[in-house]
Amino acid sequence: MSPQMPWTLDVAIAPGVDPETATAADVTAWRSGENDGLWNGLEIAAEAFRFSVTHDPAARAILVTLLDGERTRMRITGLACPTDPTMYVPSPTKTSNVWVRIGSDGCAQTSDGTTFQSTSHCGLDEFAGWCFLDNISQDEYVGHIFGLGAVARVVDDAELHAAATDLLDQIAAHLAQHQMEFVDWDGRPTEYGKLFPDGGGDSPGYLAVLGLGVVATAGDTQSFAQLAPSYEARLGEIDVWFGGDGCTSNWNDLSMLAASFHQLIWNDHGADRASLQAAFGSSLVAQPRGITSEHDAWYDIMWAAQKPLGPGTDGPAFDAVEDAVCQLRQFPRSNHAVAHDTTTLAPEACTGRQSESLAAEPFGVADRCAATYVWWGNPYTRTSCTADPTLVQQPAGYLLPYWMARYYGFIGADQ
Repeated sequence: MSPQMPWTLDVAIAPGVDPETATAADVTAWRSGENDGLWNGLEIAAEAFRFSVTHDPAARAILVTLLDGERTRMRITGLACPTDPTMYVPSPTKTSNVWVRIGSDGCAQTSDGTTFQSTSHCGLDEFAGWCFLDNISQDEYVGHIFGLGAVARVVDDAELHAAATDLLDQIAAHLAQHQMEFVDWDGRPTEYGKLFPDGGGDSPGYLAVLGLGVVATAGDTQSFAQLAPSYEARLGEIDVWFGGDGCTSNWNDLSMLAASFHQLIWNDHGADRASLQAAFGSSLVAQPRGITSEHDAWYDIMWAAQKPLGPGTDGPAFDAVEDAVCQLRQFPRSNHAVAHDTTTLAPEACTGRQSESLAAEPFGVADRCAATYVWWGNPYTRTSCTADPTLVQQPAGYLLPYWMARYYGFIGADQ
């Protein structure tokens, strides 16, 4: 990241540069993708927890830059724009992500496949020449909410707190105005932007947790009071595991649900807390491939932080924290592409939802290929990757679970 590129991205650096010492000046390409906001939100959360624990001026400086980027993206987003006009043709049914560009007149432009036409969505002159992908989905906003929610909850700096709460207020107001749907720039609801139990596309309980998680984290107490009774009545309808032993499950959904449960329980200390904790455990932990058996440090920490404690429970999640520590100790010093081949480490036990080969047990981080955010992926995947020190992924994979563990007191400064 840099002030000129105020969000965290995977990058390509110049050949011959040591990836462990590279800076923004060594970047030859910013590797943008459609989920940049998700990954950037997780890095914001990491720096929020870091600042809360240390009050390090460097953490504050990073948060200033990243929150400035969030404000910019709230108005418009975009990096290098595709030159092919066919990539700007609107989806008739809003079922795919399509590029939109801002013309020299400050208006959003679409294409008929050959030429561009300005729409009535104008007033964006400062972003002329930029472009963005429309049809925002749930996973993107889970990242934004996780990051902004962390700043709002744990950062005791007035300027940073105000910036985060202002953005959260805008999100909450949008959802309240549109009955818990994300409505895009063109006035159409996005395909996967429905955050209410009967929105379709996902199980009612899953959508209920995502929706309540956003409302609770945004601090919209009025909407939460109105929605909670009917949404919580659907907690028994969470269905995210599919196939034998969960093999064909969607790990995107597991990550979104775990993150939403963490934020929801963290921000709700009412009488319904116990039922939310029970649903967290039954839907994600007490399963054949449950999240605390996946060698996933982020899942481990979120569960350890929000699991039920006290009489009638099995107590603190000591095993989950120990596993998180072990995985963090395995994390590479630099998150660049290093050669790995997990196909030689374990035989195939089943295939995933995209016919990928899966092992019976999860692979530890030391054996897995570098990724933008390794904890979001499927830890059972048998695959191989080649070394390329010029390809460097962003660092939230280590920083977020580490600083969350420090914030919650699971590990100390000397560990």
